[in-house]
Amino acid sequence: MRKIAVLTISLMVMLMASCGQKKKDAAYYEMMVDSIRKAEQVKELRRQAGITDGDPLEEFFLKLSLRTLPLQSEGKKWQRLGEFTKVPRVLNDQFGYMSNTELQVMAMPRAAGHEVVMLLEMQDSITPALYLYTMNRQHRTIDQLCIYEETAEDRAADFGKTSMDYYITSNWEITLMKYYLSHEATNPELEETRRYIINKEGKFEEVIIEL
Repeated sequence: MRKIAVLTISLMVMLMASCGQKKKDAAYYEMMVDSIRKAEQVKELRRQAGITDGDPLEEFFLKLSLRTLPLQSEGKKWQRLGEFTKVPRVLNDQFGYMSNTELQVMAMPRAAGHEVVMLLEMQDSITPALYLYTMNRQHRTIDQLCIYEETAEDRAADFGKTSMDYYITSNWEITLMKYYLSHEATNPELEETRRYIINKEGKFEEVIIEL
């Protein structure tokens, strides 16, 4: 930076000498030099404070808290999973959402060479929906998988609530359990179990569950 400032001042002096500038022009150049010095001081202060002028998208993903595996569901108590970071609304498009949606994300260990994050979307004031996203080097979505949600359901002879729950192993085996809770019951009934892995293309691929 000091070299740039010296070079700038030298260039200005040469210009004034060669063009025979008046005193008011010299004052103008002095103001420019002063502005350059102030800009350098501000940039240095930003550097010391850890504020860079890099790509804001890249900086956002680098600063996410990392949640290690294995991971057991915490139900509605999503705060126990780890430290989620609020997504700036200008970045909602990275996850396929409109800018008026409030989202939070948390970094997960890489899988098959791909970036993975967990996304939190609140269905209401207390009910979360959780998704896993695989992303490319530009932080664009490759694939996504819902791992936790609750939905109301009307059936032919009953009504109640369907919920999805999960467990993730340390080698990225994702087991999803679908439950149904009738309005007349106190305990949910397990209806379906599915298992997924993340393949080399970064897609969530369903695999057979070995009994």
